[in-house]
Amino acid sequence: MTDADEHAAKSYELAFEEAGRALDAQERAVNELRSRAGVLIAAAAITTSFFGSRAIAGDQLSAWVWIAVVAFIVVGGCVLSVLWPRSDWSFSASAADIIAEYVEPEAIEFPLVQRDLALHRSAAYNVNAEQLRWLFRVFRIGLIVLVVEVAAWLVALAERA
Repeated sequence: MTDADEHAAKSYELAFEEAGRALDAQERAVNELRSRAGVLIAAAAITTSFFGSRAIAGDQLSAWVWIAVVAFIVVGGCVLSVLWPRSDWSFSASAADIIAEYVEPEAIEFPLVQRDLALHRSAAYNVNAEQLRWLFRVFRIGLIVLVVEVAAWLVALAERA
C-alpha cells in the first residue's frame, strides 16, 4: 500500500468514525428531547390540576379559564408530536445491507467501505437533522404555550379573588 493509499484509508476511517459520533450525538438529542417533552406535559398537567381546581369553582367560566384550557390542549399536542413513535429515524446501518452491498458477491476494499458508509451516515444525519429541527420548534412552541397557560390560570385566579 502506498503512502497516498494509506493516507486515504486513514482519512476514510476518520470520516467514518466522525459520522458515527455525529449520529450517536443526534440519537442522544432525540432521546433527551423526548425526556424533556415528558417533563413538559407533566408540568402542564400539574399546573392545570392545581390552578384549574381553584379557578373552576363556580358556574361561570371566564375567558382566561378557556385560554388556559386551550393552552393545555396545545401543549399536549406539541408533546404528542415530539413523543409520537417514528420509524424514519436512521442512526445505524443494517448488517444485511452492508453484507449485500460490500461483502457479497465481491468484497470491496475496507477503506472504500468506510468511505461509502461515512457518506451514508452523513446523508442520514442530514435527514435526521431536519426532523430534529422541526421537533425542537414544536417543543419550543409547547414551552411558550405553557407560560401562556400558567399566566392565564393566574389571571383567572386573580379575577376570582
